[in-house]
Amino acid sequence: MTGPISTVGRQSDTVSSDTFSVKINRVLKAKSIAYKQFGRAVDLQSSGVWVAVSAELQAFQKTVPVRAATLIGSSGRMYRQSRRAGDAPNVLSTKTVQPGLPTTGLLVFELPEDELRNMKLVLSEQYDPQLKDEISVSLETIETAPQARLEIRKDGV
Repeated sequence: MTGPISTVGRQSDTVSSDTFSVKINRVLKAKSIAYKQFGRAVDLQSSGVWVAVSAELQAFQKTVPVRAATLIGSSGRMYRQSRRAGDAPNVLSTKTVQPGLPTTGLLVFELPEDELRNMKLVLSEQYDPQLKDEISVSLETIETAPQARLEIRKDGV
């Protein structure tokens, strides 16, 4: 009775709740990610796979901080955004979505390679929302092997 108000959709669609919407632009996977922070190069390796989701968010009536992003893998295990990549440029968890101003950016996750099939992205203002909007997007399976390195820039990937 006090759980989230859930909206479900597919990656190819713009999925809208009452308060915000999400459009997934691309889903990329890589063995390492690289970016610049304060003028120095950062290169993060993974024993699993990095998954970067490029998305556009839009708020409708009020400012919405979409801080909670979870990737649900093929086993049903949940993976929150990687804190190791939290300083990467253009990460959506550091942004606030204003009404009428679409906001684009990245959600970055680190997970085992066997979790890459039938993934779902779940977005909300907070983890475990109660009586607040939550959007769940089924992501298309990426059949190609992870690229060796993904360069994250201020303007995207």
